[in-house]
Amino acid sequence: MKELKIEQATAPVDGRDVHILRLEGYVDAHTFTYFEEELTKLVESGHYHLLLDLEKLTYINSTGLGLLMATFRQVRQHQGDLVIAKMSDKITNIFNLLGFSRLIHTYPTEQEALGKFAQSAEPAA
Repeated sequence: MKELKIEQATAPVDGRDVHILRLEGYVDAHTFTYFEEELTKLVESGHYHLLLDLEKLTYINSTGLGLLMATFRQVRQHQGDLVIAKMSDKITNIFNLLGFSRLIHTYPTEQEALGKFAQSAEPAA
């Protein structure tokens, strides 16, 4: 059976905490519930600034992708954001094919993704 490991961290950006989830392994029928529980706990606790580091994620099924989109919508309703860092080429291709990349920003590094939260904290011109 495939496994999913989720390491959590927090990074302060412009006076707010960005919650970082580093995923390793597979999001499939066996691990989806764990992934869903971790994201749901954060959002229901009022954490609306999320960064997912997918560098070590080797597979995500359609249900997992749907959860990403649902979570994105939830955090945006609370003036938050969900961004992704270090996505593999394989997952990037699926992401682009589904059109998710038009909504959810992706970055090559965590540092660049954290920068998105700094930019979104600035008032619009």
